[in-house]
Amino acid sequence: MLTPNTQGTQPETFTARRASRLALLAAAAALFGCAPPEHVVLVHGAWQGAWALGPVATQLRYDGTKVSVVELPAHGADQTPVSAATLDAYVNKVGESVDAEGQPVVLVGHSMAGMVISQYAERAPSKVKLLVYLAAYLPADGQSLQDLAYTDGDSHLGPALVVNASEGTGTIPQDKLQDVFCADCSASTLDSLKSNYRDEPLAPIGTPVSLTAAAWGSVPKSYVFTTQDNAVSYALQQRMAGAVTLRGSATLETSHSPFLSAPSKVVDALQQLIR
Repeated sequence: MLTPNTQGTQPETFTARRASRLALLAAAAALFGCAPPEHVVLVHGAWQGAWALGPVATQLRYDGTKVSVVELPAHGADQTPVSAATLDAYVNKVGESVDAEGQPVVLVGHSMAGMVISQYAERAPSKVKLLVYLAAYLPADGQSLQDLAYTDGDSHLGPALVVNASEGTGTIPQDKLQDVFCADCSASTLDSLKSNYRDEPLAPIGTPVSLTAAAWGSVPKSYVFTTQDNAVSYALQQRMAGAVTLRGSATLETSHSPFLSAPSKVVDALQQLIR
């Protein structure tokens, strides 16, 4: 039975409970000689921002996982000009989050961010414990996202894309967002997708990655497939993943943005893959 708070103090907040839980987990790990909790770095995809990964980050933290969420330049709330949005700038931003931890991380990239995490792993393979491609482009050396997208005959993204050459951006019309990105989203989540939408810088999409077997190739990789995906089709996901050796995989019966439509399923998949 709950009793009134008669001491003038406020009830414990979710943040306080989470901090207390993390402290207990850390103490238990130290006591029993266990490894510290994994540090997961989440990287969003195109036309989205760090906001989209918030529900997954919150659940992972509550379960004791250390999480950083990257906001790529010219995305979300970041005010970097589109002209300064490059693949190198994206990789540098990921590096800031990884370097802040000081230990190897699990690097999770959604969609376009598969290109980014691949290039980062090439740059600093010793700092990445595992690459997780979440409905993501998984390139080979010399490929750009554009190269891969052109091979995806089942994607709805290309037909919906409107190129603004003068601005250097690509637009997905508001009435196409649900079909392309989140056909299984609730009405309120779709509202968030629309209200947080920003046009996508095109230069990084056309930039090829430079990958080697000695660096990127040495980092373990896992893939989270999304079978109802209208942006990066399931068929393309399978082809890309089939070109590398995977340490593990998970399959979600969702659209392209499961962190919006089914965040608990994404959390379960990630926890399975990083064990």
